[in-house]
Amino acid sequence: MQVSSLAISVGRCRASNDVPVNSPSVSRRHLNLVVHNLEQIDIEDCGSSYGSWFWNGNRWQAFERVRLGSNDHIVIGEAKLRVMEIIIAFQVRARSRS
Repeated sequence: MQVSSLAISVGRCRASNDVPVNSPSVSRRHLNLVVHNLEQIDIEDCGSSYGSWFWNGNRWQAFERVRLGSNDHIVIGEAKLRVMEIIIAFQVRARSRS
């Protein structure tokens, strides 16, 4: 049995992203996530103005593409998020559209 991945877009623009982040420091289309499972989540910065960062255990590190787990932390613009918060926000928004 093959399990499909979940794609999630994150950015300031509410109309064109699965998870909107209301901050002027977040680009209109900031990140794309592909969730394979809770320990394998591919995250790609979409050429954002302020960049994207993850906590590597010692310091914040900028990235263009990285594979993280759901308990890892990222910073986009001035917003600090746990990856799981993005997944939960996606699920809540998807349910509210139904």
